[in-house]
Amino acid sequence: MSGDKIPHMQIRQPATANLMVDSADRTSGTWGNFTIQKKNSILNGFFYRIGTTEIVLEWNEPNINEVVLGGVNQANVTVTVATVAYTVTIPTGFYTVEEAFASLVALLTVANVPGATWTFSKIDGLNTLGAGVDFAVSDTPLARKLDIYQPAADGDPARIVTKPDLRPYRYLDFISSQLTYNQKLKDGSTALISNDVLARWYFAWDTPPTLDGNGFPILMGYTPFVVRRTFSPPKQIRWESNMPVGQILFQVYNPQGNLINSNDENNFLMTLQVSED
Repeated sequence: MSGDKIPHMQIRQPATANLMVDSADRTSGTWGNFTIQKKNSILNGFFYRIGTTEIVLEWNEPNINEVVLGGVNQANVTVTVATVAYTVTIPTGFYTVEEAFASLVALLTVANVPGATWTFSKIDGLNTLGAGVDFAVSDTPLARKLDIYQPAADGDPARIVTKPDLRPYRYLDFISSQLTYNQKLKDGSTALISNDVLARWYFAWDTPPTLDGNGFPILMGYTPFVVRRTFSPPKQIRWESNMPVGQILFQVYNPQGNLINSNDENNFLMTLQVSED
């Protein structure tokens, strides 16, 4: 009826609590593979959902180092001139593309390759690694990241560099099987290996990155950083209300589906919000 009043509906927001995680609180393991265990339950109470609301990544691992590149001798660049191979190793450190090529040119110059004069400059507006003699570049992880890999059959006195990517990783997956095993709706991925995650960290700035002296973007991981990223709304993970949270294993995986094997230069902070239905 036109004169009827609309009944007043009271909406009660679900009660929430936070679980604050600091990888520096670990007593053993590495920042990417550790267990938090306390004498009492870490979380008590009847809650039905868990969500990662924020992560702070404290990144201090150089983007050119053997751990990130995959193992011993993976920071090498090998060039072949007149069937003779010359190998140089870029020292561990943080590098922009400009800095990496400056180091490479200096090392190749010291290698004293006969007839070669190494340069990195713009030729016809294109960034080019030049030698003045035909050279090939062997297939190594660093050569691919620098965008200079070219087999011996395609030897040339210059190499145009268009898409170098020196990020240590394109993304990282933060995982805790103890917190996601109740999850009936499983995560999916286009990758061959898929895990249920607390969150995925993409190595990408929220705003366009600054450029180095050669015009290449300074992507996330080219320098140390401390960055906070919020997830709104966070992924809601189903939980059984009668299950206490005891010890929790946290793990961080790279895009190849491998556990991060780090020298513990990094740490992360994470806020997990638990709530009623």
